[in-house]
Amino acid sequence: MIRIRRFLNLAIVCCSLIIVVHGVTAFSVGAVSVSPSGNLYPGDTVNVSYTVYAASGAAFPSYDDLQFVTELDDPSWLYSISVNGVKNTRPVTDGKTLTISGFELAYKPQFEVDVQVTLRGTIPAGTVRGTNKTLVRIQELDARGYSIGYSAVNIDHLIGEPTPPPTPAYGSITITSSPSGADIYVDNVYKGLSPGVFSAIQNGDHRVLMKMDGYLDYARTVKVTGDNQSLHAVLNPKVSTPATTPVPGQTSAAGTGSPSPTTPAQTPGYGSLSITTTPPGALIYVDGAMKGVSPATIPMLPEGPHEVTLIMDGYQDLKTTIVISEGSTSEYITGLAKTTPKTPGFPAATAVLTLGLFALLRKTRD
Repeated sequence: MIRIRRFLNLAIVCCSLIIVVHGVTAFSVGAVSVSPSGNLYPGDTVNVSYTVYAASGAAFPSYDDLQFVTELDDPSWLYSISVNGVKNTRPVTDGKTLTISGFELAYKPQFEVDVQVTLRGTIPAGTVRGTNKTLVRIQELDARGYSIGYSAVNIDHLIGEPTPPPTPAYGSITITSSPSGADIYVDNVYKGLSPGVFSAIQNGDHRVLMKMDGYLDYARTVKVTGDNQSLHAVLNPKVSTPATTPVPGQTSAAGTGSPSPTTPAQTPGYGSLSITTTPPGALIYVDGAMKGVSPATIPMLPEGPHEVTLIMDGYQDLKTTIVISEGSTSEYITGLAKTTPKTPGFPAATAVLTLGLFALLRKTRD
């Protein structure tokens, strides 16, 4: 009975020692090199060299194995085992896996045991670019042939170029002007006065228009690519055309004898629309978008036909199509028709007539 207890105690101690030993990796990896060292691409041939120190403060367990696993195509292994500086080179081995028995590595703790390995293989053709590929996995196998998870060491390498981070779908535009205080329109939508920062601008090309009394219009296209774009506008003052003295017997182009006023510069491919209504105060919609209240001038309209709708309480809606010409301002002047008040319909007239006949018959009876 006493012997059985001693045997059980000894077994428990042995199991505890095994657990403690397996809590520490029995090897370490150093001197790793990958050739070529630059970018690798699918189909490239690569050489991976590394050294495994199989006695790292303790002897390698004789009941465990040291295993190398690769994902390369057509792999071949050349390795040697050195004990206290004496090297023993082994024959070239093919296959995805190379396993070295612990009996070949188990020496006294004070011995220096290392394995020098050179792997040659090809990057698989289906490897996704921009991702890391495991060239070699170095791991320790227990007595049952299972990988000891915490022992695994991977030698990875990037295939192709790094995948760039996704570009945000929106950006912003910082707009300043000299002088400041100009009206800012982005894609024909009024945004405010300069200077200003306008966020949540969708990626792509956007037309920026700046207007200020006494200065020429300023228009530019700004490309937003998920970042902040800056635009500084130097506004040029309007220059009045000097009056000229007409030559006797000759009239001006307008036939009035006085020069025509200066017209602000227009942007190529765009024009403006001036709308005046009687009475004023109608809501102006251009292609379904509300643009202002009459009278108003809508700038930066692409040349071509546009659907215009005028809406005002008490007046009939007016819809029309106006063609915008490049570099000019199209004028549209119209009067709005009041809505016609509804008159009693046929049922109401019938009811009135019935009441009248009823009253007449009653009077006759009386």
